[in-house]
Amino acid sequence: MTQEVLYQIMLSGHPLSFAGATLGEGNDRCPFIEKGAVAIRWDGDVSPCLPLLHDHKTFLSRYERSLRRYEVGNVTRQDLYDLWNLPEYLSFRERIQKFDFSPCTFCGGCDLLEKNEEDCFGNPFPTCGGCLWAQGVIQCP
Repeated sequence: MTQEVLYQIMLSGHPLSFAGATLGEGNDRCPFIEKGAVAIRWDGDVSPCLPLLHDHKTFLSRYERSLRRYEVGNVTRQDLYDLWNLPEYLSFRERIQKFDFSPCTFCGGCDLLEKNEEDCFGNPFPTCGGCLWAQGVIQCP
C-alpha cells in the first residue's frame, strides 16, 4: 500500500520529493511563520496562518479533524503592528519556530488528532503537529 511505503520513508529521516514537496527531512516548520505572514479574515480578525483562519474540518488518514480557528486580534480595533507585537502572539511564533509538537501527521494513533486543542506532548491550543502545511504536503502557490 502506498501510504505504508510513504510512512516508512518519512520515518527513516530521508527526504522524499513528491509533487514539488519534500516530505521527511526539513519539515516540522510553518511556512507562514517563517515568511512573517499573517492571514486577515473579511471581518478583520488576524490569524497567524491560513489553516487557523476559520473553523473547518480536514481529514488525515482515517480521521476527520475538527479544527478551531485561532485569532490574535482584529485590525478594525487595533493596529496590525500592535497585534504583531502582542506578548501572546510573540510567544506563539516562538513556539511554532521550535515546533516541538507531537508527530500527528505521521503517527495518527490517538483521539487527540481529531482536534487542534491539545497534543500528546501536552501542548495547548492551537497545536500544529497535524498541519499538512508544516509537513510540506500542502503548499500555497
